[in-house]
Amino acid sequence: MTIQEAAAALRARKVSSVELTNSALERIRALNPKLNAIQTLTEESALESARQADWELAKSIDLGPLHGIPIAVKDVFETKGVRTTCGSKLFENFVPDRDAAVVEKLDAAGAVLIGKTGMHELAFGVTSNNPHFGAVRNPWNPECIPGGSSGGTMRSMSGICRPPASAICFQFFIENPIFVSCGPSIPRRLKSPSRP
Repeated sequence: MTIQEAAAALRARKVSSVELTNSALERIRALNPKLNAIQTLTEESALESARQADWELAKSIDLGPLHGIPIAVKDVFETKGVRTTCGSKLFENFVPDRDAAVVEKLDAAGAVLIGKTGMHELAFGVTSNNPHFGAVRNPWNPECIPGGSSGGTMRSMSGICRPPASAICFQFFIENPIFVSCGPSIPRRLKSPSRP
């Protein structure tokens, strides 16, 4: 199910945000021990947000296409009250008291944060082999690297989460993991429109 399909199903009452969130959490529990894509799971608050989204949508309060959709964000983005490590031991216990601007916008759009994705330490590398929190593995071949520094986000997009986690990263960090995981035949539509 794509994000668009999930959003349409939510509004048609074919599925609830709680069901989507539980489905994503089940897949994370099943696959994350092998893939290490999710660094921090926010299960309790995710289910609370999902219940809130279901209530709002039932009352015709629609915050937009991400309302009720479970997402994960790269562990480089500050999330109020949720550990943000940036993949580094330096920030292993850092719990911000504010959200990054992009996280604020996702929250205002009603997205349901299910967790923080694994990454290369300090977003400074192309493998997502993290010496502190473990390597993020490629879902098609766990012996291969997933690319980086957004390996966890790319793993989430490619199958650990349903619907896929949001891809909120800089262009290089998105394109590199896609290229590494999918090969040089990545479709041109995945490229930024500003690039030739």
